Amino acid sequence: MPVFKYEKLDPKLSEIRLVRLKLSDVFTDDIELELFRISLSDPHHKPYVALSYTWGTPCHGLPPDWDDDTRTSAVSLNGKSFEIRLNLDSALRHIRGVKKNGVPLWIDAICIDQMNIPERNSQVQLMRQIYEGGSYTVIWLGPAQEDSKLALYKIEEVANARRERFFPLLEKDRLAGLVAIIEAVGTDPQCWLAIRQVLSRVWWSRAWVFQEAVVSSHAILLCGPDGATIADVMETLLLMSDITSEQADNSSHIAGSETVNQAWILENAISLMMLWRAFRETSPKAPTVDLRDALFLVRRLDATNPRDKIYAALGLVKGSSTVIPDYSLGVGEVYRSFARQYIEEHNTLDLLEECNLSADDIVSWAPNYSRKTFGHGLEKHSERDRSIRVYNASRGKPAQFKFSDDSKTLTLIGCYSDPIAVVGMKWTFMNPSNILDATYNKQGLPSGRSASERNPTLGPTLAQWKELIVTYGRDREPGKQDLSYENLTEIRYPHANDDLKSAFDKTLCADIRWVPDTDPMKLARHARISTGENIAFEPIPWQTGEVKKEFKFAIKERVFFITQAGYIGLAPEAAKENDVVCVVLGGEVPHVIRPKKNGHYLFVGECYVHGLMDGQALQGYDEGNCETQEIILD
Repeated sequence: MPVFKYEKLDPKLSEIRLVRLKLSDVFTDDIELELFRISLSDPHHKPYVALSYTWGTPCHGLPPDWDDDTRTSAVSLNGKSFEIRLNLDSALRHIRGVKKNGVPLWIDAICIDQMNIPERNSQVQLMRQIYEGGSYTVIWLGPAQEDSKLALYKIEEVANARRERFFPLLEKDRLAGLVAIIEAVGTDPQCWLAIRQVLSRVWWSRAWVFQEAVVSSHAILLCGPDGATIADVMETLLLMSDITSEQADNSSHIAGSETVNQAWILENAISLMMLWRAFRETSPKAPTVDLRDALFLVRRLDATNPRDKIYAALGLVKGSSTVIPDYSLGVGEVYRSFARQYIEEHNTLDLLEECNLSADDIVSWAPNYSRKTFGHGLEKHSERDRSIRVYNASRGKPAQFKFSDDSKTLTLIGCYSDPIAVVGMKWTFMNPSNILDATYNKQGLPSGRSASERNPTLGPTLAQWKELIVTYGRDREPGKQDLSYENLTEIRYPHANDDLKSAFDKTLCADIRWVPDTDPMKLARHARISTGENIAFEPIPWQTGEVKKEFKFAIKERVFFITQAGYIGLAPEAAKENDVVCVVLGGEVPHVIRPKKNGHYLFVGECYVHGLMDGQALQGYDEGNCETQEIILD
């Protein structure tokens, strides 16, 4: 059979290709496809169904060759031979068995000439339009396995219970509604484990599927011949979320919830639920999500091509950026170009919070989205109202920046710089995925376990930090060489209206306290300790060993430091002695930068500096009495 060859599409007409699948009731029959073109700009174009799937193995337990891109299956495409991956072959065999009509399909691996880079660039720009414009989307999760049929049946039952039978009660009394739903649908461990397995399939971990699922007006999930709607899956996830929130917010106990919670600890499915819900809460005429939120969630997913972390996220946001997909560019160039355009379009330095030092070809001031770990920015906004800013290190002055012509350097205007003299030990979380388990537990750590029992490195780390602050106090008051931690209240901190003990305590929680929200359906909001009412608050009650949530968020991936000028603070754990603390125009918080031999700097990350969070570094700036300098970041 001759090999198939593509004919060119006309990008001016927004042309795409569709395939018509010849139906068959015999699973093993050869797959026959007919390829043709339509124009998306034609309002009367043929209806179609979009397919969302993974190119490699869709789930555990399948032979290794499902992940081998050289293992393909030959199908007939317009009477000619065409090779497809094994998972797509399986999807098409199952779809033709359940489809009762000849509605054509859009399938990326077939409908886009994957070897034609200009065509790929053009078609990627149409991805949102393709999935929005389809009659519906089929999400192929892979062949049926074990209890996948049971899981999909249970998902439909749970969704109906939450959406229809008990929704009025849920609206009136959340706890009573949740109890009623759990009693109605049951807590059989086999059912909830089956749901967990379906929600753990590979599809949920891929970057592109977020756009495909979120923008589709209607979608059906298939595991083999069995299906459920994406709306029912979202209702099930919302139930799990409601149970977790109710128990966290109000310390409620819902009988049987332990079984349900085992299915809830699924980061990727939760992320999709958040985007799916946020997308539908915006204007129906132009649904969208916040670009930073989309990037934050998509970054943690997998993508065969690292460029797709950017391109997939951009497709979720209407008119979000002038970035044009271009697969001929290097990964570093794509990330650098995106960061530059984002900073210029939004006139903000917020994106810097996602940066961390990388050995790759990414500049230090652009987030490296190929890495799932990213810069751990400070909590700078109220949870209830993101327009409320917690810190104001540059007194609200607008950012001043410029880029080199080749986009390899970013120049900022610094108003203060101070080298780091001492860096404390790192706290290595022994169980990173569960470090925030106690975040919403108002009694502190669960089960009475002390902080040091839960994370063995916490004790030695805090002991060393305490010794550093005591040494600091002794250096401030040479006549008090017998100074202990307990009487640090006798020493004044030179850069704020605090004694040294209070300054240290406030630093350990980044000067933030979470206070109960007036709306019980919300979580919490931030309150500054150093501004307004001076709330007495100790982030670590040393006698009990309980760790407060404010402390855990503040020191996660951070280290205690002291500067040459005597400031204390928390810096990214990558910080080293002789790195420089700086305050730049447009920066809500101070930053840590690392000097280079060429006079430029590397961006290390955001930091908390006690006494520099409220514009102190810019005193006299408006009168021209504040010295500034250019900071060139490579």
